[in-house]
Amino acid sequence: MLSFGAPAFLWLLAALPLVVLLHFLRARTRRLDVSALFLWQQAREVAERRRRFSPTWSLLLQLLAVTLAALALAQPDLRLEGPPDLVVVVDASASMAALDPEGARLERAREAVRSLAAEAGGVALVRAGAEPRLALPFTRDRAAVEEALDGLAVGDRSADLERALALARDLARGDEAERARVALVSDDPGPAREGVTRVDVGGSGENIGIVGFDLGIQQAFVAVASNAVGPRSVGVELRQDGALLASTELLVPSGQLASVTFPIDVASGVVEARLTGLPASDALALDDVAYAGQRPLTVVVDSDVDSVLRALRAVPGVETRLTGLARTAPADVRVLTGVEPDDAPAGDLILLPAPLERPEYVGIGSWDRTDALLRFVDLREVVVGLPPRADGAELPPDEPGWVVLARATDLRPVLRWRDDQRGRVLQFMVPPSQTDLVFRPAFPTLMANVLDRFRGAARVPLGSAGDDGAPITTPGPAEVGGRSVTASLLSIAQTRLPGAGPDDLEQPSPLLAVERPTPFAAWLLALVAVLLLAEWWLWSRGAGVAVGRPVGRVPGARRGTRDAGGRATTA
Repeated sequence: MLSFGAPAFLWLLAALPLVVLLHFLRARTRRLDVSALFLWQQAREVAERRRRFSPTWSLLLQLLAVTLAALALAQPDLRLEGPPDLVVVVDASASMAALDPEGARLERAREAVRSLAAEAGGVALVRAGAEPRLALPFTRDRAAVEEALDGLAVGDRSADLERALALARDLARGDEAERARVALVSDDPGPAREGVTRVDVGGSGENIGIVGFDLGIQQAFVAVASNAVGPRSVGVELRQDGALLASTELLVPSGQLASVTFPIDVASGVVEARLTGLPASDALALDDVAYAGQRPLTVVVDSDVDSVLRALRAVPGVETRLTGLARTAPADVRVLTGVEPDDAPAGDLILLPAPLERPEYVGIGSWDRTDALLRFVDLREVVVGLPPRADGAELPPDEPGWVVLARATDLRPVLRWRDDQRGRVLQFMVPPSQTDLVFRPAFPTLMANVLDRFRGAARVPLGSAGDDGAPITTPGPAEVGGRSVTASLLSIAQTRLPGAGPDDLEQPSPLLAVERPTPFAAWLLALVAVLLLAEWWLWSRGAGVAVGRPVGRVPGARRGTRDAGGRATTA
């Protein structure tokens, strides 16, 4: 079975007539010593009246070289056992659900897979989402391929194309004669990848979507992005259980982002943010709605620290209880004193150190102003009491898994955060009674931010696995692992639609991209080189005679001329 990896190069065969034309234009005139020129003049006139096509060895070699070069560039793959197998990687990111003026990207991707499968033997499909998945193992059953394509769902927050291609290459790996081809169907205008046939299904759709949605204490934050050329005005609504909480009109600049903050009073439950008044040309529906949830919190505290209790009780929707059984009492958050993280129970924790006998007072030198836990928290000129350091003692390295939020002027951690499978932990490295932080507005703000992080209902990005193992591709509330979560897209990269926009459309598609030559193509190219060398040798020898006649110069040939009287002479 002969197949071509780049059949567009077969159009080079149209150059064969041009080779014939150039050959006759390049023909060399042969001079002979004759007795009279008028006979040759008559012969020339007869030849012009009865000119025939007389091929030469040089011309045949040229035509053969051009033909073989076109076949080699078309990447022929000769297999005696039939057409090669194919592994197709299909991009499953949310932008593949866009409806462009050119048509739905997912439908164009399905048509591309069908076209590739028509020229292949066995076909395997890899779904390139947040986690690569084998959607269909190798099969020659075209009905199974159609069923897999019909069941292919897109909508993940991102697509890990490199891992998906690595999976595809593992599936395609085998002996050189049995190696399957790999194809990528995507709207991501990424770089060309060696050995991968790329099919671009991008388009020029305009889109506006929600790229950020957070609930805070009596407020909600919504961010909207656009890839449209020109400003767009859209409506933003917040609803809970169908009831309208707030709404506004938002002007989104051309290709930019705009945001709005709503004052709302929501203690618990799921809140929906939705865009209204979108133009009919809006290409993607997955980012027109987003969800966030809050739940009431029960916080237990094991020590009577007045400043901590006051800060906790000032947060709406939080029930705070002081108990000596804080380690075992049922609660959403535990505030424990004098407990090391490794000895603490699993779950959401706030850990406070026990008071020091002789603290060393230093100032806070830096803090992470970009972290949401320190939003509106000003730690300038805050003094903290830390354990004394020995003179010349080196600063120990940060422990793995911890994020240091604030450091003292001597770079020792003051506040750090950890989020792992055991739970979320905020650890103070300074006792509340040995710092002036608890007397500043920054302390209740910090505690409110922390409880807001603990209170938020679990959120998962689109593409996360549900209880049935299938990826979640629809925004909204869901159940994962026995707990309620909310799923939203919230991806500025997907909202701006890879492959869309004037800049991307101006880039020419690599229709004639040449991959690494197949073994058969390499032999053809080597034969082309041999033919060109042979043609050059014949031309340098003066071969202009027809096929079947002797090759070389006529011995003793001399140039003929006429004298002043018209008589033939030789030079």
